[in-house]
Amino acid sequence: TVLGVEIPVLYHFEAGYRFGIDWGLNKYKEHEGLAAKPNVGLLYTYTGTFDDVAKGKAATEAQLAQGAVAVYNVAGPLGIGDLEAITEKHKAMGTESGPPFYFGVDSDQDWMGNAKYTLASGMKRVDIGCYDAVQSVVDGTFKGGVHSLGLKEGGVGISGIKELLDFMDFGIKAGAIKASDTYQIIANWASNRAAIPYWIWEAIDELKAGILDGSIQVPTADTRDQMLAVRAQYPLER
Repeated sequence: TVLGVEIPVLYHFEAGYRFGIDWGLNKYKEHEGLAAKPNVGLLYTYTGTFDDVAKGKAATEAQLAQGAVAVYNVAGPLGIGDLEAITEKHKAMGTESGPPFYFGVDSDQDWMGNAKYTLASGMKRVDIGCYDAVQSVVDGTFKGGVHSLGLKEGGVGISGIKELLDFMDFGIKAGAIKASDTYQIIANWASNRAAIPYWIWEAIDELKAGILDGSIQVPTADTRDQMLAVRAQYPLER
């Protein structure tokens, strides 16, 4: 994963990502009847920036050189550089689909690069947060302070077809997508998802359900010491 500045909000991303990978590896072990979890590690780089696209590309290139099969962008615009590196890697490999994949952040970025190498985006629904805040003002129930919106409140989630269609529409209006490319983008996106075994998508739904009913507790971190503790618990080293 390629991250921006090492600050608490990005620790939230890293902590959840580490937990999710570990949970997924245990699920894979269970499904395949293995004696141990697969030896899959996590490469992560804090670039120290949210606007230097070249640093995002360089960090992604370094991870791909170490065998990364997917890169999660947690640095906003740096994702442009991440995807450039992934696209160039595919060109060098002579491949048009499959790993290495790109994972988007905050909004639905699945359409980027005509969805050739994108698989999903971790969405942060700022729009819902803003709407809820304004609605509370209208209702006269607004209270200052920190309000956290999780899965239950629709504040975060994984991208799906609805989000892809919505954000393609935004992209067309902004001139980032040609309307004539929409069908190909959808086809590429669907092909990438279909290449992933269906039981994995079911496992994601299981994880989501467990978080919602409280049976699965996802760790977080607000300080460096807390983040170091999460890294120690889920080292994900090869």
